Amino acid sequence: MGFTLELLPNEPIVLTHARGMLTVHDFAKMFAASRKLLHGMHGTIYRISDFREATSSFTDLLRMAQIASKGGEGTTSDPRIKAVLVGTNQWVSLARTIFEQPQYSSIRFPTFETMDEALLYARSRLSAQFDNPAVSGK
Repeated sequence: MGFTLELLPNEPIVLTHARGMLTVHDFAKMFAASRKLLHGMHGTIYRISDFREATSSFTDLLRMAQIASKGGEGTTSDPRIKAVLVGTNQWVSLARTIFEQPQYSSIRFPTFETMDEALLYARSRLSAQFDNPAVSGK
């Protein structure tokens, strides 16, 4: 079924909902949609991806990690994007393990059971960033 993306009003937070059996093509479309949605935005952007209703194959996970780790705008390794995962199934665990490998950019994803927990995390990190003069430029 794929992904839906939503940029929260007045917050640098994108909610991504994944559903069904995802392929590498679904991930490529999601990265392209992220690139378009985030065009012109600067600073830290949290992309919270909810995978509780999604699955994938091992092969598609590896291919997705290859695309995501190449560093293109809108991908997981875009320096503006801080990826956060929602879900506890084996698919989420495997994706985290793949991304932690050096060949896939050694990224560690904060992972939560619910969207509310993930939103609280992202908002608290953004608040801390804006409260720090060295980071926010105040």
